[in-house]
Amino acid sequence: MKILVIRRDNIGDLVCTTPLIMTLRQHYPQAAIYALVNDYNVDVLDGHPALDGVFAYTKLKHRKPGDSVLAVVWRKLKTYLALRRIGFDYAIVAGSGYPKNGVRLARAAKPRHIISFVPQAGGFDAAIDCPLPFHAADVFRHEVECMADLLQPLGISAAPGPLSLPPVVMPEDLAPRFAACPRPVVALHISARESSRVWDVAQFCRLIAVLLQQEVELLVLWAPGPADDARHPGDDEKMHYIRSQFPQAERLSFYPTRSVKQLMGAFSCADVVVCSDGGGLHLAAGVGASVVGLFEHLEKKTRHWYPWQVPHRVLTSGSAQDWQVSHIPLAAVVAAVTELLPPA
Repeated sequence: MKILVIRRDNIGDLVCTTPLIMTLRQHYPQAAIYALVNDYNVDVLDGHPALDGVFAYTKLKHRKPGDSVLAVVWRKLKTYLALRRIGFDYAIVAGSGYPKNGVRLARAAKPRHIISFVPQAGGFDAAIDCPLPFHAADVFRHEVECMADLLQPLGISAAPGPLSLPPVVMPEDLAPRFAACPRPVVALHISARESSRVWDVAQFCRLIAVLLQQEVELLVLWAPGPADDARHPGDDEKMHYIRSQFPQAERLSFYPTRSVKQLMGAFSCADVVVCSDGGGLHLAAGVGASVVGLFEHLEKKTRHWYPWQVPHRVLTSGSAQDWQVSHIPLAAVVAAVTELLPPA
């Protein structure tokens, strides 16, 4: 059996596909299982023990300076040829709803069968010979649970397990402080890609001030770079502001995360992670940290993307009018962190 799992979306989407990959490996221990992802999220699976290999392509919007459109397209064509040479029996297009672009990738790989969610009303690519209708109510189930449904055509109905990441290594420059830290570690991930998911830097400063009154170590994590970075807004300016507010704090550390692997490694230092809904939240859950998730007040977010199978608190503003993360009160975040801290 040769199986290709396709997930072309962002980091959190791919992390939430890892229980599906683990279930496949458990049911088909002798199968050749590969993944096709993009180079933005490939680190999530690099070295994953359940996979025989990972193929990655570059989305045009993610191409780096100096990387021409022609070069990106040429590399993608070479990837298609490599996939076809393997001769897959099944391509599983992982993604909620009807992932049309993922189906196109599956067709390019020319597997014998394609498994994918399709619109409940019909009207989908005829190449999908193992269709599964995606129901409107499915947006109120966790993404991991939805992904598990994609295994039904293979006769697998097992409940999904926890998130699964490759072996995570604590960064060398954090290990001396956090590898054997005598106090609980709270990581504050201050970056968020969408403006509606940003918790104000002043609120993070107030949270730090409160937590420094407790016996904890604090680790501030952020995406480095300028705020106008099109690929991922950077938060160097916010970091400098926080530093300026706590120049003498001995239990406050700062660490820029320039890659997914660095972010996973930094999260592995933490007992509790505070972060907005997004890829970081699922990476934190993937390394087994307790998570305080800052969510927009939208049921389709809080019920579909909450931290999977780890201790967590999902916080929103509680207001349909002021639904953005910026309206989540400080007191709620403090209470959630306190509840999740390990006992002394």
